[in-house]
Amino acid sequence: MSRRVSGFIAALALGLAGCAGARKSPSSLTLYAPCVLSGPIQKLAAAYQKSHPEIRLTTQVEKPLALLNRALASPQGPAVVITTGDVEMRHLAQAGAVDSAAVRTFAANTFLLAVVAPTQGKQQLQKLSDLTRAERIYLEDPSRSTLGARAQQAFQRLGLWDKVRSRVISPDPGAMILAELVAGKADAAVVFKDCLFAEAGKGGSPPRTIRIIADLPPEAYQPIHYQAAPLKSAPPSQAARDFVSFLTSPQGAEALKRAGLTPAPL
Repeated sequence: MSRRVSGFIAALALGLAGCAGARKSPSSLTLYAPCVLSGPIQKLAAAYQKSHPEIRLTTQVEKPLALLNRALASPQGPAVVITTGDVEMRHLAQAGAVDSAAVRTFAANTFLLAVVAPTQGKQQLQKLSDLTRAERIYLEDPSRSTLGARAQQAFQRLGLWDKVRSRVISPDPGAMILAELVAGKADAAVVFKDCLFAEAGKGGSPPRTIRIIADLPPEAYQPIHYQAAPLKSAPPSQAARDFVSFLTSPQGAEALKRAGLTPAPL
């Protein structure tokens, strides 16, 4: 074997070894998710990592509107944002944080919207029509929040919006709504009903300091769907694109079901 050929083979071997080493180095990926998905997103991340052990996944869970602020900041590494619904994702797209063409709907948000009040509230609201007696009603900004937008839609269809809109105020994005109700900062609020049971722990009932006035009829507002997209403000990453594809794949649909979610039609 000539010296030139031997040198070429040696260089090729080193190159292949280098590629193999690069493949073994873990890639990082951060998932930004709303707090209502805290449990399911951990299960989805675990399912994804079983088939992608080379990816180092971390999750950042925030309240939906606080999540927008985090997503609009500059992430340190590749990231995927998961939103409670279409309104949040549209806001991110308009701000240039995500590419609207890369957005994927992956699951139905089946949590009911509920109007709640403090158990010891001074107004003692008993039914939806009593909201006209409330001084302050907490409702997330409909221009940035799917919950807020769908609640407004339900109030309009129920003939209540014009009667209560002057009483509606938007809470701080990071506020603990139930705690603020108990503190007397508002007389009522619209929340995802599931959040009440999550705060109750294993007992399965709302906190004793909070009571449900009424569920908003699901037929009174458009369905809500979870969406996901890679963040444009993060470094470009095949891992981010792959995770979004995973959510809308047959394998991802099975993982969603195991996590207690309803997959969107493939």
